Amino acid sequence: MKIAVFIKQVPDTSDVKWTKDNNIDRVNMESIINPADKCAIEAALRLKDIIQTEITAVTMGPSKSINVLEEAVAMGVDDAVLLSDSKFSGSDTCATSRVLSSFIKEKLPDVDLLLFGQSAIDGETGQTGFSTAKRLDFPSFANVTGIIELTDTNITVVSENDTEILTAKIALPCAICINNYPHKPRLPKIDGYIKSQKFDYKCYNMYDLNIDENTVGVKGSPTYVSKIYKTEALKQTKMLESSDMEGLLKEIKEAL
Repeated sequence: MKIAVFIKQVPDTSDVKWTKDNNIDRVNMESIINPADKCAIEAALRLKDIIQTEITAVTMGPSKSINVLEEAVAMGVDDAVLLSDSKFSGSDTCATSRVLSSFIKEKLPDVDLLLFGQSAIDGETGQTGFSTAKRLDFPSFANVTGIIELTDTNITVVSENDTEILTAKIALPCAICINNYPHKPRLPKIDGYIKSQKFDYKCYNMYDLNIDENTVGVKGSPTYVSKIYKTEALKQTKMLESSDMEGLLKEIKEAL
């Protein structure tokens, strides 16, 4: 059984820097594994605890994105891949899914299961997993909160949305997106950290994945950010103290 877990590096600071194209400047920011993606790693590791499987963590980004792969390896994944090329910079979810699906086609064609976090905290589009699955002609399922069973031919999952809880059996290969996963991601152990420092990470660029440069990055992105601005907090706090409850309530009413 082969599992690919796609993880994203996201800002770990409120002072996000932007490029001239209104994209996040990922080269010059501190980053962490997107929380939902970290839950996807935990879901894969729980499967590995009960069945024989090989887990590959994959991330797309600049060279410093190796940091999130190091954490994934320290947690227990078997292999780690960085998809990095200056031409990828500025890719929206459409272009990103093209890169991710090209990686699967070119480098991991016998994969059985793709795991994604439902969405990333720096974009919240929730599109990348489904778009990648569509390009691969894989079935996909959203808002997965639990995995009941994994066999050689299918996976049974629990999915929750605003109105119902569903149980679904999906044929492999497929993609599932983890959301509100109840199990806290495990902490790496010392031997995991040691392994991550000595690990032989794979790195692929645009040419390794047989991608046309016009289909990725800003050129290959049909959506774009037209304007970025920071909202300003305009809240004002006024403290009211009085032993006269009736008068205090009147003052609050007037203020509202």
